[in-house]
Amino acid sequence: MPAVDLNHPLAPPPLGAVPDFKHPQNEAILAYLTLAVALSSVTLFAWFRFLVKIWIVRTLHVEDYFIPFAWIFAVGHIVCGFMINGFAPIIHSWEMTMHTFGTYLLWYRIGSICYNISIVLIKISMLVQVLRIFVPRGAQSKTYWICHALIWINSLYYFISVFLMIFSCRPLSKAWQPWIEGKCIEIGAVAMTTAAVNLVGDLSILFLTQVKIWNLMRVERKQRIKLSIVFFAALIPCGFAIMCLYYNGKQLNSADFPHDSAYMSIACYGEIASGMFVLFLPMLPRFFTHIKEVTTTFTSTARGKPPKIGLAFSDVGADDRNSGAGREVQRKKSLWHISYTERGSDEDRRPIVPRGQGGVATHRSERSIVVKTDISIFSKETR
Repeated sequence: MPAVDLNHPLAPPPLGAVPDFKHPQNEAILAYLTLAVALSSVTLFAWFRFLVKIWIVRTLHVEDYFIPFAWIFAVGHIVCGFMINGFAPIIHSWEMTMHTFGTYLLWYRIGSICYNISIVLIKISMLVQVLRIFVPRGAQSKTYWICHALIWINSLYYFISVFLMIFSCRPLSKAWQPWIEGKCIEIGAVAMTTAAVNLVGDLSILFLTQVKIWNLMRVERKQRIKLSIVFFAALIPCGFAIMCLYYNGKQLNSADFPHDSAYMSIACYGEIASGMFVLFLPMLPRFFTHIKEVTTTFTSTARGKPPKIGLAFSDVGADDRNSGAGREVQRKKSLWHISYTERGSDEDRRPIVPRGQGGVATHRSERSIVVKTDISIFSKETR
């Protein structure tokens, strides 16, 4: 292989353009602003959910254990972006030397690996949450098999994808030093396939949750709409996944790879942040319900009245020993399921107390399920 001058530009400049390697034209404000927003939002969404589950719900469900690791790799992805912006904050290829391009490829490759690990952990967490919420305990419905199929397909695919990103070249250093002798597989095709698989996975989760919500029993239409809106937030990652797919295709045969790949990275930051947002959103009602409960308890105690404590859907499976005496019906503990209103479940056959004006029961029942419109499932004895 002939010697390569590493101080030459990566690509020839357009007609009339003069390359400036020391002070290239850039979009540094957009680059750093995107990273700052991504880092703050990912951290807020991930740890808000985690702390609410620990301090308020007082239990961690299976999906919660994936979130800290997803956050770690998401931060790793963002840190790689900061490293790149230190010398190439969205610049064009004709203002980047081959030597700088090698450094760019190294950090870009590490960031891509972190992105893939983070996104698959987020997807698994979402799917496990769907299993826990929408599949009745012990049931093996279509939703059960679809969720398990998506979990294992995503896990296997992203494992292979990360493996190929690490070992795509011989020697390994050729991945970020393309001028040295060696062989590489076409990693661009792998990235394009990954973006397509990612979009299909996001759309599948969105469709699956909406179908299950509108098949729920014993839930008012207004309540279904609220649940649908909460889980319809999965549309946001779908939008960013489409952007990732678009820029993946654009950079595949691009003569301005650094510029196009920088925009693809922005879409990927948005996808991870929106994925964390989808996991964070169901905790908001529980958080505000807790604030309301604390306020109500304080007010009721001052007035000498016993407080009424509701059980939000994030609570089921929690340790009721520390949950207060207001929760009179204790169910079998489970880290996986909270489906008490799904068609065909045991709870589907329980009577429900019709409520008249002012929320007063119109007849008595020994045990009943009352679904409130704050995305909570209440269970209590009526007297």
